[in-house]
Amino acid sequence: METRVVRAKTTRAVAKAAGEGARALKEGLVVGFPTETVYGVGVIATDPQALARLRQLKSRPKDPFSVHLGRPEDAQRYVRDVPSEARRLIERAWPGPVTMLLEVGGELADPKLRKAGLYRILCADDVIALRAPEGPAAQAMLSAVDVPVLATSANLTGSASPRTAHDAMGALGDEIDFMIDTGPTRYGADSTIVRFGSDGWKIVRPGVYDARGIRELLARRILFVCTGNTCRSPMAVGLAERVLAEQMGCEICQLAQKGVQVLSAGVFAADGLKPTPEALNAAKALGADISGHRSQKLTVELINGADMVFCMTDFQLVEIRQVAPGAAGKVRRFDPAGDIPDPMGSGVSVYRQTAQRIEKILKNTFEKGLP
Repeated sequence: METRVVRAKTTRAVAKAAGEGARALKEGLVVGFPTETVYGVGVIATDPQALARLRQLKSRPKDPFSVHLGRPEDAQRYVRDVPSEARRLIERAWPGPVTMLLEVGGELADPKLRKAGLYRILCADDVIALRAPEGPAAQAMLSAVDVPVLATSANLTGSASPRTAHDAMGALGDEIDFMIDTGPTRYGADSTIVRFGSDGWKIVRPGVYDARGIRELLARRILFVCTGNTCRSPMAVGLAERVLAEQMGCEICQLAQKGVQVLSAGVFAADGLKPTPEALNAAKALGADISGHRSQKLTVELINGADMVFCMTDFQLVEIRQVAPGAAGKVRRFDPAGDIPDPMGSGVSVYRQTAQRIEKILKNTFEKGLP
């Protein structure tokens, strides 16, 4: 059977090609498609003949393939109890070039998948591989298929992964029934495979992200918010880093390696301003160096990327909940007792009192470590 190739460059053409690809999958055909990393080839898991063809193509008689998801939230169909670190990576890296290996817990989460008897097809040693690729063609096609889609790179085992449809066709030829061609892939590198288990996480295969990149994505991010980001929130960052480093028994410069990032921003901040001299000195008196701080304006991306958001006043809290309502559950006033007023324009003693108050709250907040 000669491969049908659909070339799609415009938004409308990509959407049409994705719809045709979804129909081809449902018909039991082998479909080639672009992701942000490489070109993949996939079949639906419920068609034994299509799966057998994919196994023969890749010389993989038993090992399962990755389940490719149209939406990150589809992961909950497969794994009931996703580890907290894996959930964080899903939020920050999907759709994107990361494949996750997760323990299933003996059965698939979705009753429909259990009834279909797909556990042995999708899992090996109670572990499933999930991937939510980026790119309009892959996302639209996968979202339009209700049953699991199993996919892998469109190349022969042991050869380089294809970055173009031409490369994929050169490797697999007419074995691909339907090919969506949207041009070269974005990254030119494979997805990073990360395994999560009871002992934490480890990289099984480096790809677009190396270990450092995954560590940054997995870091617990604490965001302090004030008005101009030159007084209260920078002092909070410096003092929080000192308090957390003391608790973790490490140097401040090692916090990132421990999986912690502390950031700050201002609702009305101008970018690139240094902390006020009074804030700099007040923080220094308490063992915190904030000389390298530069102000930045608060953005929705900063809010959504944080695990905890601490506001100095109720006004800032309300502002954040208005611009990022989905983040309301992780946003709170820093001092439960009341607002911490802006010391801007006040004397040195007010700055020192503010810094001391911030330090006291930090010690109480992180007394037992990060929540």
